Amino acid sequence: MNVLHGARILAAVRRPLSLAVLAAVLVALSSSTLGGPTRAAGPPLRYLAGPPGTLDPAFIADAADVQLLLQLYAGLTRLDERGEPYPSLASGWSISADGLTYEFSIRDDLAFSDGTPLVAEDVRRSWMRLLDPATGATAPDVLSVVAGATARASGDAEEDEVGIHAPDDGTLVVELRHPASYFLEITATPSTFVVPPGADATSGWQTPETFVGSGPYVLDGVEAGDLVLLANDRYVAGPPPIDEIRWISGVDGDTSTAFDRGEVDLAQVPGWDATWIAYDADLGPRLHAAEPLTISYYGFDTTQPPFDDARVRRAFALALDRERLVPLAEGASSAPAGSIVPPAIWPDGFAPELRSDPDGARALLDEAGYRDRADLGTIVVNGSGLGVEPAAAVWREELGVEIEVETMNFGDFLSLLATRPPQIFTISWIADYPSPHALYGLLLEPGAASNYGDWNDDEFETLLEQAAQAADEDVGTAYSAVEAHVAEQAPVIPWAYGETWWLVADGLRGLGNLTVGLLDFGRVSWDG
Repeated sequence: MNVLHGARILAAVRRPLSLAVLAAVLVALSSSTLGGPTRAAGPPLRYLAGPPGTLDPAFIADAADVQLLLQLYAGLTRLDERGEPYPSLASGWSISADGLTYEFSIRDDLAFSDGTPLVAEDVRRSWMRLLDPATGATAPDVLSVVAGATARASGDAEEDEVGIHAPDDGTLVVELRHPASYFLEITATPSTFVVPPGADATSGWQTPETFVGSGPYVLDGVEAGDLVLLANDRYVAGPPPIDEIRWISGVDGDTSTAFDRGEVDLAQVPGWDATWIAYDADLGPRLHAAEPLTISYYGFDTTQPPFDDARVRRAFALALDRERLVPLAEGASSAPAGSIVPPAIWPDGFAPELRSDPDGARALLDEAGYRDRADLGTIVVNGSGLGVEPAAAVWREELGVEIEVETMNFGDFLSLLATRPPQIFTISWIADYPSPHALYGLLLEPGAASNYGDWNDDEFETLLEQAAQAADEDVGTAYSAVEAHVAEQAPVIPWAYGETWWLVADGLRGLGNLTVGLLDFGRVSWDG
C-alpha cells in the first residue's frame, strides 16, 4: 500500500515449503497454539499513532491505517514477528497438488465482537466486498492472484465468476489463477480481514459508537480525540494480555519530549531525531530500529511520449547517482534503493544493482531520437511525494532537459494519479505482504490499480508468474530475472529505503515484531 497512499505489512521473507510437500497437507492447530502471550494485569498501553484514517479494511490509505485495523479485525491467518503466517480464523488448510486450490477449515464457534456468529460465508462476503467495484476499495489488487478477482474489481465479471466459495459454514475454497507460494501471507493482510454483516459499500458504516469487529480489540469510543480500544473477549485467540489501548492522536510538542515526560509508552520517531536520541542517556536505551521497509520511487506515465519509450525512461534512471543524491534529498536516515523491493524481503541470492552512467544516459536519448533535447519539450515532475530538486537538477545538467517541478495538495495529487498521472511522479509504498510479489504485482502488473504509470509488458508478466511458482531454492534467481527486466525497461526509478525508529517504554514485552515494522498488540504484554 502506498504510505502516502497505502500501507502494508512487511517482514522477513518466509521460506515456503515446496508444493510437493504442501500438497494435500492439512495444517491443524488449535487456538491454544497460536502463540499469544499470557494474560497479565497492567496499565493501558498508550500508543502515539496520530489521527485514525479509517475503520474499514477496504479503505486503507497508509501504514497507520494498517496498524489500527490489525488490532480491530482478524483474517484466515496472521503474521508473527518473523513474518511467518500462522492460523487465525482458519484452523488449517490443504493445498492441491498443482498449487491452484486452497481449502481452509474455519474454526467452530467463532463470533464477531457483538456475538454474531462468524462463518466461512463471512470471509467470502468480506473478500467479495473488497472486490466489488461499487465499494471502490483502495487495494482490491491484494487478491489479484485469485481466479476472476481482477476482472471482478474492474467490473468485467460477476461474483459467481470469482474463485472464492463457501460450500458450508466451516469451509472456504479459493481458486488461484497461478500457484502463489505467498498466498498465506496475503490472507494475513488487513485488507482481507473479516468485517461484520452490516458492512456496506460505503466508508462510513463503521463508527466508534457502534463498532463491531473480529480482532483482538474492539473500539470502545473516543476520549479527547484519542481512540479507546478494549480487549475483545470473543477474539479467536482469547482476550489479549493488555486490557486497554489508548490510540493517541497527538501530543503537545514533539514525540521524544512527550515520551520522556511519560505521556506515551510507544511512539515512532523520525530518523533525524533518532540520530541524537541514540546518544541520550535516558532515551537511547529505549530506542529500537526496524528494518528499512519503505520504498520511495519515481514513476513514469508510460502511455505518452516521451516515456512510452523504454530508452528514454532508462536514460532518466541512469543519469541519477542515487548513492550521492539520496542522502542529499532524504537525509542520513534513508538508503539509496536499487529495487522497488525493500531489503527486508529480499530472497536469498537477490542483489539488485545500483548503477549510474550519465554518458550512457545521453547516448540513449540520442538513440531514441532526442539528440535535440528541445524535442522532449518541458518535462513535468510532480514533487508532491518526495523532495525532487536534486534529481531535477541532475536531469537538467547531465541530460540537458528542461524540467518543471509542480506541487499540489496531496489529496489532489492522489486523484490525479488515478486519472491523469504526471509525466514523472513520486510516491512511497509499504508492501501488503512479505514477498517481492507484493511490490512487483501491485505496482507494475498490467491492470493493477496502483500501476499508476500504466506500464504493460508481456515479458514482465511471464517472469513474475514464473517467480511466483519457483521452488524454494530458485526464488532468488527467479525474482532476480524479474528485477533485471524491470531495470532494463525502467517503468519506475527506485529511489530510497526509509528506516523506522521507535521509542519503547520499559516493561513492554512481545514487541520483537518491531524489527519488521509490524505491531500486533494482541501479542504484547507488560512485565509482571
